[in-house]
Formats: sequence, C-alpha cells, structure tokens
Amino acid sequence: MKMRNKKPFIIICTVLIITAAVPAAVFLNRMMATIIGPYIFLPDYSKPVSKVLNDTETGIIIEQISRRIEVYSDNELIWRLPYNVKAQDFIFADVDHDGENELLVLCWKRGRYGKKRPTWVKHDEIKWSQHIFIYEVTDNTVRPKWMASDIGMNVSTWYFSDGVLCIEDTDGIITEWVWRTWGLEKL
Repeated sequence: MKMRNKKPFIIICTVLIITAAVPAAVFLNRMMATIIGPYIFLPDYSKPVSKVLNDTETGIIIEQISRRIEVYSDNELIWRLPYNVKAQDFIFADVDHDGENELLVLCWKRGRYGKKRPTWVKHDEIKWSQHIFIYEVTDNTVRPKWMASDIGMNVSTWYFSDGVLCIEDTDGIITEWVWRTWGLEKL
C-alpha cells in the first residue's frame, strides 16, 4: 500500500505522541519532585526573612538577606554564616542567661549531624534538615556555642520571650525551650 500523502499521517502521529507525552511528563515531574525534592529544594514553609538588627549598645549589626547572615562590628564584616548553611531566621537574645546576647540561627543544612556524628552512624544523610545554631558574639568575634543536630521538627516561626525560646511548627503547635547547663531543653 502506497501512501500518497504522508503529511496527515505525520501530523496524527505527532499529535498522538504529544498527547501521551504531556501526561507522562507531568507524572514524572511530580514523582521526581516528591522523591528528589528534599535533596534539592527547601520546604515552602522555610521562607527566609530579610531583616537588619542594629544593637547600638555593642555596635553589632546583624543582617539577613535571603538565606545569608552577616555580622558587622563598627561597620566591618566580622562573620558570615557558612555557605553550606541556609538561614531561615535569626534571633539576637540572651538565651543562656549570662548577660550577653547570643545569635540564634534557625537554619538548614544537608545531613542530620555534620562532621561529628554518633559512632553508629556511618554516613550522614544528604537531604536538607532543620537546625538551631547558637553563636557567641563578643569582642568582634563570632564563635559557635551550641550546634543542634536535626531538630526533628518542621519549624515555621519562632520568637524569644522572657528567657524562653518559643518554636511554632507547621501544624501550629508551639513548644517552649530554655537553656540549661549545656543546650536547649524542652519545657
């Protein structure tokens, strides 16, 4: 059988291929986003804030633009959040009740632990997890004070009030945390 006009045949085949390919592409896209999403993207509820805090008492300026945090003293950059850590928000408050404010960072990083992990954990995960990092800010230096492993919550917002860190998760549940001898403990 000879085809006299191949053009309608090619058009029909193209339409059928596209009709089948579009739903398949949508399905694969959704499936891949569900499977690989946590390894590539941060969750929607983790929208970063942009803010500047100017502590006139100490001359410290803390600036968050998108997921980056920088600390300035006398208008000179003294510290920057490591590039492998993505900030969601920060608080500058006296969390450990020593009379000096600390920088609390609600952040995201790949893995649950970091370089130091429990002996039974051979390899850290590669997907994003949420953490609270606390830094001391003194004498024009910023140094780590307490770095939490994966906090195991989906924190949407937080605030500090009367010596208590209040954390709200994506379900609207608020938990309260205080500094004990070393680290935050849930009340």
